[in-house]
Amino acid sequence: MSQLAGLKEATYWMEPHPVTKDYSNLPLTQKTDVLVVGSGYTGTVAALQLKKAGVDVTLIDQTKIGSEASAKNGGMALNGLSTSLYKVKKKYGTDKMVQFFRESLESINCVEHLVKEGNIDCHFERSGYLEAAYKPAHFEGLKEDQEFLAQHLNHKTILIPREQIHDEIESDYYHGALVDPASAGVHPAKFIAGLIQMADKAGVDLHEKIEAQEILSSGPKSIVRTNKGNIEADQVVIATNGYTTNLTPWQMRRVVPVESFMIATEELPDEIANTLIPKNRMIFDTKRFLYYFRLSPDKKRILFGGRPKQFWKSTVEKAKAMRLDMLKVFPQLEKYAIDYTWFGKVCFTVDRFPIVGERNGIHYAMGYCGHGVGMACYLGHQLANMILKKDESTVFTDKKSIPIPLYTGKPWFLPIAHSYFRLMDRIQ
Repeated sequence: MSQLAGLKEATYWMEPHPVTKDYSNLPLTQKTDVLVVGSGYTGTVAALQLKKAGVDVTLIDQTKIGSEASAKNGGMALNGLSTSLYKVKKKYGTDKMVQFFRESLESINCVEHLVKEGNIDCHFERSGYLEAAYKPAHFEGLKEDQEFLAQHLNHKTILIPREQIHDEIESDYYHGALVDPASAGVHPAKFIAGLIQMADKAGVDLHEKIEAQEILSSGPKSIVRTNKGNIEADQVVIATNGYTTNLTPWQMRRVVPVESFMIATEELPDEIANTLIPKNRMIFDTKRFLYYFRLSPDKKRILFGGRPKQFWKSTVEKAKAMRLDMLKVFPQLEKYAIDYTWFGKVCFTVDRFPIVGERNGIHYAMGYCGHGVGMACYLGHQLANMILKKDESTVFTDKKSIPIPLYTGKPWFLPIAHSYFRLMDRIQ
């Protein structure tokens, strides 16, 4: 029997969906202090912090609240940046580089604080990440990373040579690894559900299946046209990340949605599951077309993800290809079935930095480049501080955002980029 015979095209994290309350068909306000568009980590955290400060907040989402990328990702709250710290130091200087990195660490603290504040049962655990070296030369690079982190940031990591790799992962696919204990794992759908419940309890006016179609004016007052009527707001927060549209063309030209694809195995025997990732690390590798994977929170399944190389194929065909990738790492899973397959949109920028700030009365944070669990929460909190005019600030607002030439929302360049990344993975 095929190992995909019982495959469900459904998100493992949302079986069942943790957000059980229905926020559709509620009376829609015509005026609010702050209108938040998007119910992921960024929008929900921003709305929660504003409401706690006494601000009247309305949050809308065009789909079911808490059901898109914030519920579909790998559940990895990772410190660090998506781009090389060497490049950051060269471009921005040592002081700024240190600030960027420290804020990345603070983003994990932000997640932990929210979990504790809301008593959210989402399996938050500081199990650390493991970056696995795809090639011997990549392991030499990880050695340099460890030295750089220790020298410039006083940040301790653990280097794992190839002969000790089985202490961390039961696989011969990699040539060593670097462990950073600061990162964490979380059940992403339960986490966003908990944040939504916190916002609801605080009094945020929540609405789902409301599409923001046009911002008719901006500045001191904004009028946002939706499919259920107009909303007047003193401030607008756009928190749409990989689902950003021409509602805000300026932001849309600076972020590229990329499909991130995942599969989940059937429940594995204890003698298999307990040996694959014995320390429960959040794992990703050094390829450009990277793999990322982990144990499920109950430690019974492998959840395996990456970027589909043939993005035009059907979901089932992509799942077949992803399973073959998984078997390269864990050939011992050959006889076990795949139960779930799903995808969400990761959001990238040209320089692999988030964009965050305010433009013409529109506040925004997006473009997390695979670090969204922590950074989206942290920058959502910072957006609230900006609106409240608190002294707290983030170094990410100091960075100039870069528009993508000839880009108006359709990423025509992705096939070219995919071919280039595949070539680089082969030759470097």
